[in-house]
Formats: sequence, structure tokens, C-alpha cells
Amino acid sequence: MFRVSVILPVYNVGLYIENTIQSILQQTFKDFELIVLDDCSTDDTVKRVLAFTDSRVKVIVNTHNMGRAGTDNIALEYVSGEYIAKMDGDDICHPERLAQQVAYLDKHPEVNVVGSFMQNFGSSNYLNRYPAHPEDAQVLTLFTLPTGNPSAMLRASLFFEHKMRYDASLRQTEDYEFCARYIRQLRIATIQAPLIKYRVPPHIQKKAVLNERANVSDVVRENLLRRWGIPFTARELQIYNKIAMLQPLQDIQLSEVEAWLYKMVSYNEKFPLFNQNALQRGLGVRWFEVCYGQPLEGFRSMKIYNQSEFSSYASISKRQQLKFLLKSLRSF
Repeated sequence: MFRVSVILPVYNVGLYIENTIQSILQQTFKDFELIVLDDCSTDDTVKRVLAFTDSRVKVIVNTHNMGRAGTDNIALEYVSGEYIAKMDGDDICHPERLAQQVAYLDKHPEVNVVGSFMQNFGSSNYLNRYPAHPEDAQVLTLFTLPTGNPSAMLRASLFFEHKMRYDASLRQTEDYEFCARYIRQLRIATIQAPLIKYRVPPHIQKKAVLNERANVSDVVRENLLRRWGIPFTARELQIYNKIAMLQPLQDIQLSEVEAWLYKMVSYNEKFPLFNQNALQRGLGVRWFEVCYGQPLEGFRSMKIYNQSEFSSYASISKRQQLKFLLKSLRSF
């Protein structure tokens, strides 16, 4: 019996898997097992994994290719830990990752998932940030993942007592679907430091994969609204998906976006799913991001933003405000 079971699904990551496993085995927290599940790789991934002699490393090879969701579900047959840590086969763990996450979950029994910031490396140096507190993470789930999946540590009780599972029919976006489907049960926090280095290989984002992720995400968000019970029109669903992905609004007006955000705030007052203050904060941030990304002549976008009540809901940094001003000046 270990305190932590690290689940590591792998597929054709022979170039990276040794560094990934080394980063796990070199953790300052030692009470863990590492379960490597190969999803029928066609390269030398399994050979490289089997070269590790550490007794904590267990290797399972799927009988057929299942994808990430199916493999994560299969992993549950082998775990023994109180906590389950997720990991990708080409990423790198900070040495203190497990120690910090175990300490957080031990200290916060009300939280059942804890993630961290993720620092991109390779073809990107972007820092993926997520909300610190569960109330804000729940609101972010309206639009996207509330924390980075490869950085997540979950209480095993979610799977064994509450019978949660990933949707094995999905090949993309299974992590977001999981968070959205269990939005009422999950209490997700994020340690505000990058405990994962997230590899971004060149040219990895193929158009077909991106389209599939976008399409699945649209369905996930629609199902979330239906479970919440909020009524919506086809136009409102279009607006919702556009602002979730921060896509160009095209023929959608900012006034329509504002009306949809007000509708969510009003509905939540009567049928609460979210903490009302957190919902207002989260929608205030999204309102800023949408207005900032909508190119209107002169200062129109900034004016519309400032005239809305949503501009008072979120704390926008001086730097963000300055960028908005400079972008508005350039639109003359």
C-alpha cells in the first residue's frame, strides 16, 4: 500500500519516457507507486520503461489501443494509493510536486483534486495558470479545464467510493468532459506554482485533432448547461461557445454577449450551481477577455467594456488595462 499511485499512460513516447520517469522517481516524496500503462506503442517505449529496476514501477500493456480515457479507467484496477496523481509520458515533474500536493490534500479535506500551474517547454514557453480556489475553478469549468490534467492529484475515493469514471468513448477532451460532468462533486484547487513542465512538440497540433477537441468541447458545454437547467436558444449556445473559446465574434454583438452573461448570473441566483461572487468574478474576467479580443473602431470596445456592470466584478491588472488602451489606440 502506497500513499500515492502515479498513473502514467504512454503511447509512442520513447524519445521522452526516460526523462519523465526519472523526474518521478527523483521526487522528494517517496511513498508512491508508478503505474505505467502502454497503449500499444509501436516504438521502443515499453523496452525503455522495462529497463527501470525500481520496484515501485509497474508496467501494464493494453491488449488493444484504448486512448487516454479508457487507459485511465483501466489503471484504476491496479492502484493502491490514497491519492492518484496524473502524468503524461513526455512531461517533467518538479522534484517537490508530489510532496506539495500530498501536503495540500492532507491539510484541506474539503478539496478532492489539486493541480498546479504548468510551464510549457519545447515549442512554447507559455505558463498555464489556473484559479487557486475551488469556487473559482468551478466557474472556469463553464468555459474550459479548471486545472491542468497532467498536474492533477485526486483522492482515490472519487473513483472507488463515488464510482467516477472517464468517458472511454472520447479520444479527445476526456479530461474536460470529466470535470464538467462531475462539476457538482469536484472541489478543485491549484497550487500557484509550476510543478509540471508541459512539453509542446513542434507541429503537434494537427487541424483534425484541434477540430475534434473543439467539437467535443462544444458538446461538453451544452451538456453542462442542460444539467444546470438554464434555458438557452441556439443563438445563445453559439455565443457561449464563441466566448468559451475566445474566438472572433463575427456577427455577434458585444451587447448579446453581455446579455448572456447577465442571464447566467440571474439564473444562478434562483438555481445556484456556483458561488455567486465567484461567478461574477469569473464572468467579469471573461467579459474583459472578450472585449479585449473584439476589434472595434477607436475606443468602442473599451467604452462598451467599462459601461457594463461586469467591468466592476473582476480585478483587472494595470498591465492588462494598459494593453487594452494601447490596442484601442491602434484601432483608430
